[in-house]
Amino acid sequence: MCHSVRMLSDTLHFFRTLTLKRLFNLIIIRTGLFLSGVLRKPLVWGKPHTLSVEPGTICNLSCPECPVGNGTLNRESGTMDLSLFRQVIDQTSYHLNHLILYFQGEPFLVPGIFNMIRYAKRENIYVSTSTNGHFLSPETIREILDSGLDRLIISLDGATAETYRQYRRGGDFGKVTDGIKALVKERNAGGFSRPYIMVQFIYFSHNLHEKEEIRRLVKELGADKLVYKTAQFYDLDKSNQMIPGNPRFARYVLKGSRYELKYKLRNRCPRLWNTGVVTWDGKVVPCCFDKDADYVMGNVRETSFKMIWHSQKFKEFRQQILVRRKEIEMCRNCTEGLGQKIADGNTMI
Repeated sequence: MCHSVRMLSDTLHFFRTLTLKRLFNLIIIRTGLFLSGVLRKPLVWGKPHTLSVEPGTICNLSCPECPVGNGTLNRESGTMDLSLFRQVIDQTSYHLNHLILYFQGEPFLVPGIFNMIRYAKRENIYVSTSTNGHFLSPETIREILDSGLDRLIISLDGATAETYRQYRRGGDFGKVTDGIKALVKERNAGGFSRPYIMVQFIYFSHNLHEKEEIRRLVKELGADKLVYKTAQFYDLDKSNQMIPGNPRFARYVLKGSRYELKYKLRNRCPRLWNTGVVTWDGKVVPCCFDKDADYVMGNVRETSFKMIWHSQKFKEFRQQILVRRKEIEMCRNCTEGLGQKIADGNTMI
């Protein structure tokens, strides 16, 4: 199956999730979002069409800008139990099109990950996840294919082992590339239409010289798409050598002794209408930029997702986004809703 056909197949898999209830939900989400921007008042009539659920906060790598990898994640670590996951899906499946089984950590280190995928697929939800690619063993590949996973994003931030390990510390470049090749081979040989395999290349100062070479490598590996992405940094000091000097490939510009987000922060954020995030222990947080769960809106162990989504606390948070977003700490390092084009992009292989 050629790449264009696989892309079409992936698109069709997604649109098959659009029941009448889910389609109506999308319409009232967008209507409420538009009117909220006009009136500067949060009107939330629908439920999120996309939900990120965190399988766990454990990882095998020590990436320097990742809160899990560098040990700075300021909340308890653990893995989600299957009963809690089922509870979340049972409460959200009627309005949910897309489940992202990822927030922090490495999903394939969580023992119940494939049972989670299967449970969501029984509800006709499009399921994707993201991995560092170190666990693509023959057994895991078989589970991936049998589970019905729709999309798999694999991080590969270098076209050579030397460049790759500068950020993916503790990683094995050959193991990842061999795993991608094996997954593609098994998927194609078995006649599986899924998962759609995307390789993600994050721009850093040390790998920009390989941005064309990675294209050739991913083509050789047989993946379906290459995704370029700018990096989010927490250490914005001038001495951070990983931030690309070319602003085309970075979210930041150097001002004095520190880097700053290069876009003007606007009082809007579609994520708070479109998407939700649930941590491994049931906390509902506003978005994926709240990695430390500093802005907990509620916990699905204690309160239904619907009540949390429409709670007064969430309403007040959205209200602040609409009028004083820059006062929210995590928003100062976010590119969502800025209305600007950055160097992120997709490339068909």
